[in-house]
Amino acid sequence: MPFTASHAAAVLPLVRTRLPPSALVAGSVAPDLPYFLPVGPDVPTHTAAAVVGVDLLLGLLLWAGWHGLVATPALHTAPRRLRARLAGRVRPGLRHRLTAAGPLALVVVAVVVGAATHVVWDEFTHGGRFGTEHLAVLADSWAGRPGYRWAQDASGVLGAVVLAGWLVRWWRRTPPGPVEDRAGRWEPAAVVAATAVLAGVSALPGEEDLRLAAIDAAFRGGGCALAAVVVLSLAWHLRGRATAALRRPRY
Repeated sequence: MPFTASHAAAVLPLVRTRLPPSALVAGSVAPDLPYFLPVGPDVPTHTAAAVVGVDLLLGLLLWAGWHGLVATPALHTAPRRLRARLAGRVRPGLRHRLTAAGPLALVVVAVVVGAATHVVWDEFTHGGRFGTEHLAVLADSWAGRPGYRWAQDASGVLGAVVLAGWLVRWWRRTPPGPVEDRAGRWEPAAVVAATAVLAGVSALPGEEDLRLAAIDAAFRGGGCALAAVVVLSLAWHLRGRATAALRRPRY
């Protein structure tokens, strides 16, 4: 399949609309979320019905988890130059996003739209789907591989390149603002990266097909990295509450 993160490239044309970008991105990766979980994909997530069903629920969970748990510690520990570019442009937290029905409705629409782009994309990059049934170029074999496999790899790489280009362009065009003069924390990112690498390497033995081994490693590594992000974010919030409690005056 295309790299899961590459699916976010499909929603880039919509980031300047009223649809919340974070919800668009959450929806665009939601159909693949079960692959990163230990339980595996027990329910179909790549169908039209799933877009307005399980994918919507998964996307909303990702969106709420990002804003309610991860975004604040991620911003706090980010490098100073990144925080400077986000200063005044983002407001982390979930509570203020749940106060009005209108914005919440846009979140739901954005998640559905994002999930739809994912499912449509995969219809042309998987066997037995619309693409292979209606386009011979995807069903036929090319250099020993089916066309849809070439489409998987090529579209995944292209999506990653588009995302990287968009980020570079955003970085160059976004002027830094005033922020607290302190260095970012590299330890959380190092823990997440090390967790992903170790978990991914542990998935390699036992799979003889190199492609399948790489996919298994990516899913296991990504899933463990996601778990590490959740644990570190929880620890950050708990530490903050404990510190606030200690500073509270006692009578």
